[in-house]
Amino acid sequence: MSETVTQVNETTQQIVRSRTCGLKDFYIALVQSNTATAYAAGTPVKLARAIKAKIDEKWTSEKIYSDDNTEEVITSYEGTDVELEINALAPQDRVILFGQLYEKGFLRKSSDDRAPEVAVGWRERKLNGKYEFKWLYVGKFAEGISEEASTKEGKLSPTTKSIKGSFYERSIDNLYEVSVDESNLVAEDTDAATAIKDWFSKVQEAPDAAA
Repeated sequence: MSETVTQVNETTQQIVRSRTCGLKDFYIALVQSNTATAYAAGTPVKLARAIKAKIDEKWTSEKIYSDDNTEEVITSYEGTDVELEINALAPQDRVILFGQLYEKGFLRKSSDDRAPEVAVGWRERKLNGKYEFKWLYVGKFAEGISEEASTKEGKLSPTTKSIKGSFYERSIDNLYEVSVDESNLVAEDTDAATAIKDWFSKVQEAPDAAA
């Protein structure tokens, strides 16, 4: 069940924690520039109907010892594994995701294909009816696709597709994700409130992030 929100004042409210109960709107955008001085992504396009997203952030930690005790723990971000389950893929989707060639109606796959860098965005519905909006800034679906088909056995048995990728921090500022939890916006969060109204029109940036 969703939690009750108690307004403290005009700009501050208690933290809202509401469980995720839905997922929709997978979008992808080609990353046009990912350097130490610039990050840019193209216009996002709708990928396919969302079924499931498995997001696994990987961190490592190492302890440093002195005087027979732990002096410090060093943590390091290793990347984010992404697995998206979707209803179907068109040949045009495979061009963006895997760098395959679609020409004159033929989809051609080669061992020389290289998945381009992309950004991926989606939104998750909460039990309180609000959404959490997300963008992962840069990664590749270089691990390909998992798919299967089976014969009709008395009734239709529709299948799904799963695509797997590795995402990482962008070069300009080491950011790897941006998100807005609609449940916890307050009156002064005007930039975030404006962003979620058209979240998938572009890969979103926080106001103080790199241009």
